[in-house]
Amino acid sequence: MQRITNEDYWKIKKTIIRKLYAKRAFAKGHMLFEHLQSGIPAHLLGAVKHVLDDLEKEGIVLHYGNTKHGNAYQLNIHKLKEIESLLL
Repeated sequence: MQRITNEDYWKIKKTIIRKLYAKRAFAKGHMLFEHLQSGIPAHLLGAVKHVLDDLEKEGIVLHYGNTKHGNAYQLNIHKLKEIESLLL
């Protein structure tokens, strides 16, 4: 994986959370990995999976499953307050 700055890491993290939150991807909703990558600058695309793995370890993002279109993710509804504080 390429080395990214701490600032870029947080930008990617907030972008992923913001997209999932805006789509209301909680209990029943989900979003494909390809859609989470859109809007990220091309030189940072390699870091998206790393940041997503970190969010999964923190329990903020859950792996929804493998759909016929690819991997899908959703936010952990039990961490809603923490998620909303990250978006501020």
